[in-house]
Amino acid sequence: MKIQLDLTNHCIQTEVKRRHEAAISRYFKGRKDREAIEAELVLLEKALSSFDFARLRSRWPVLAGGDDRPVFLVDGDSGLPCLRFDDQAIRPPADES
Repeated sequence: MKIQLDLTNHCIQTEVKRRHEAAISRYFKGRKDREAIEAELVLLEKALSSFDFARLRSRWPVLAGGDDRPVFLVDGDSGLPCLRFDDQAIRPPADES
């Protein structure tokens, strides 16, 4: 699963929360693509529980918002979420120490 995040107008934490709320709304509207929505929800929930968003915003300015570079949330090999942008791959918690 790969989710492109829009950090043009807000930070990484706000975008992940917004995407999570939108996915929940789509899920309960009874859409036929429930399996895909469930996978999206799992990835977004992992991100919300795994990342230290304050550290992300302070360490990588692109994640603080106001930047139009593409940022992707992907399912990492270790079962943890991974943020990818430019040539960076950020995984919790090891890359944040």
